[in-house]
Amino acid sequence: MTADPDADGTWLGFEVELLRHDPIEWVLLTGDRVLVAALGLLLLSGVLAAIIILGGVPFRKETPVLFLLFALIAANFTLIAIVTSLSQLVLGRRLESPGEIRRKIDETIDYREEVGAAVGRSVVPVRPDAFLLALYRDVDRLLETLETQQSEGRTRLAREELAELTVNLRSHCSYVTDVLRRPASGVKHALFVSLDADFETAVYRAWHLQWEHADEFAEGAAEPLARLAETLQHIEVAGRLFKTVFIESEIAELSRFLLYVGIPVQLAAVGLTLAYTAPGAGPPLAPSTLRVVVPMVIVAGFAPFVLLSSYVVRLTVVAGRTADSFPFSSQLSTGVALRDGSGPDH
Repeated sequence: MTADPDADGTWLGFEVELLRHDPIEWVLLTGDRVLVAALGLLLLSGVLAAIIILGGVPFRKETPVLFLLFALIAANFTLIAIVTSLSQLVLGRRLESPGEIRRKIDETIDYREEVGAAVGRSVVPVRPDAFLLALYRDVDRLLETLETQQSEGRTRLAREELAELTVNLRSHCSYVTDVLRRPASGVKHALFVSLDADFETAVYRAWHLQWEHADEFAEGAAEPLARLAETLQHIEVAGRLFKTVFIESEIAELSRFLLYVGIPVQLAAVGLTLAYTAPGAGPPLAPSTLRVVVPMVIVAGFAPFVLLSSYVVRLTVVAGRTADSFPFSSQLSTGVALRDGSGPDH
């Protein structure tokens, strides 16, 4: 993703840059969930408009429309109740004793001090995105140092392994620093950028080069390799920490938006249902009005489901990509594992 100076300071411009970089990833993970849900509703509106044009919606018949309205009202009431109850359960876990709070604060302070010592800064940023950016900039400096050591490798295999490590990480670091330096980035983007990297393989390569090929490089390569592995571990810890904060904030945000969207939708559906069941013969409104009002209420009725789906997809992607427990990884490159004698038979 290349920088766009005109878009750096705007939320919408930042979202457009993320969409251009990887449209599928934007839909599944990085995109704003409200925008993704709005896109889903737009597609649903297009499908419903096509059905209406083909004459597939019986506006003049009350029974099919009433059945659909009843189903939407009942489903939305159930959906809102379940999600809000779930959010209360998750947020209830934040109720801790003073001793537990103090212990977590002390552990977090100790971790920040370790990171400060690793990156050579007495004070590290407190914002999650700036904190992770400081770690990635340290990784970038270490990679520059290792690139100068690459030509000094005594064997072709050692030079190729070091080149593979530095090239892959350098590309990822460039993308991460470009994302995290944007004013519109936040804790969720600090988490997302760390999900795309295979740090387990990178740390494994660094350890392998440090211990198995130590005699094939100059003495100056050992220290940056060790520091690189340490900094990548700090990034992994930060990602796990941000994941916990992200999931809790995501569920709370989902519950809030469901109430904002669900209550007006329920009122509209109930109002249309009462209009259809009012005394009198025939449809309650003129056919031209029904062709507008009924599709709008139906599309709005699906809004809570589309919104929930956009959040659930992102949460499942985050959970799936953080399923492994560092330093173990089910995604370790097969070529790396077999080359180093750590395949299934070893």
